[in-house]
Amino acid sequence: DTEFGPLDANSREQFAVMLYRYADFKGLDTSASGDLSGFTDAASISDWATEAVTWAVGAEVLRGYGDGILNPIGGSTRAEAAQMLLNFNSIQ
Repeated sequence: DTEFGPLDANSREQFAVMLYRYADFKGLDTSASGDLSGFTDAASISDWATEAVTWAVGAEVLRGYGDGILNPIGGSTRAEAAQMLLNFNSIQ
């Protein structure tokens, strides 16, 4: 809460928030709304990230692992970040 943490790993929800804010800044459609009820860990999404994660799931920028797990607070690997960027690029 009191540190910037530039060397910290980004969580999946943090990355979703960055992409959501960038999309909004660029004037892209951010009205997509995904259904988070299918993810068993949806309750672990931080309050400040819920809107962005809901958008990211609805816009298919962020996907689960196929087993009902979204892992919003888990670190995003390079592969996951690259896939999210590729998915984001397809909505532009």
